[in-house]
Amino acid sequence: MRKTTFTKSEFRELKKLISRKVLAERNEQKKIRNSIRNIGFHFSDFSQKKGYDVSDLENLVRLGKIKIQGERPIISKLQTTTKKNTTSVLKCLKVNIKDPFSETRFFKFSELSESILNKTGIYFIKLKVNSKLPTRYQNILNKRNNRIIYIGKAQDQSLRDRLGQEIYHTSPGTFFRSIGAVLNYTPIHGHLKDKRNQKNYKFSAKDTLSITNWLLKNTEFSIQPIEGDFSIENKLIQKYCPLLNIKSNPLRLSELREDRKKCREIAVG
Repeated sequence: MRKTTFTKSEFRELKKLISRKVLAERNEQKKIRNSIRNIGFHFSDFSQKKGYDVSDLENLVRLGKIKIQGERPIISKLQTTTKKNTTSVLKCLKVNIKDPFSETRFFKFSELSESILNKTGIYFIKLKVNSKLPTRYQNILNKRNNRIIYIGKAQDQSLRDRLGQEIYHTSPGTFFRSIGAVLNYTPIHGHLKDKRNQKNYKFSAKDTLSITNWLLKNTEFSIQPIEGDFSIENKLIQKYCPLLNIKSNPLRLSELREDRKKCREIAVG
């Protein structure tokens, strides 16, 4: 039975199944898809796109195309525009939260507080005033109300370790893969071939160093310690619409998803 309204428990189960599906082998994916459809969710009812992940499911909720019982939709109506000009017309959500970053200062990476870096928390990455992204992305950023390009969290690790992933790519980091794609770097060809997880592409040592140096030169950071409840991360993303966040972002970029997809295809070979 196809549905557009789900209970909270059904929605949680859908997220778990979809997360498993993305990482599963092809023969296992079919079994997982059947479990998803048994709950009543058919992605093909909403999109012709091949393949989907949890962010696509959450986006259907934000667009009001599917509902969760007992919860009000985040966005009741979006302006209908062409794909070409969507990013310049939509506005970030007005989120009423106690924002720890509303009056914060930004620092060079080397100037961040040593004591806070040892804690868990939330971090902002912002493009410096005189710095520029490639034109394709800079033109979009110029239309935003801020120069924030990413918001992330260090929940089960210290801010120091998390930012090490994001800036130095010490281990797989979503932001590093995104900024590498945005800066027109390509990953090592074929290094993910036959790997179970074909998303965590990486760049050559030379390109990794170049991306790191670009980040240290052109970005600045703000960090805030947080313990326990990290739900504020999604609310901050909805408020600021950072250029390189995909999940929970009302203004997520199709350009970014396309460039990341190209990188994955190169890495798979």
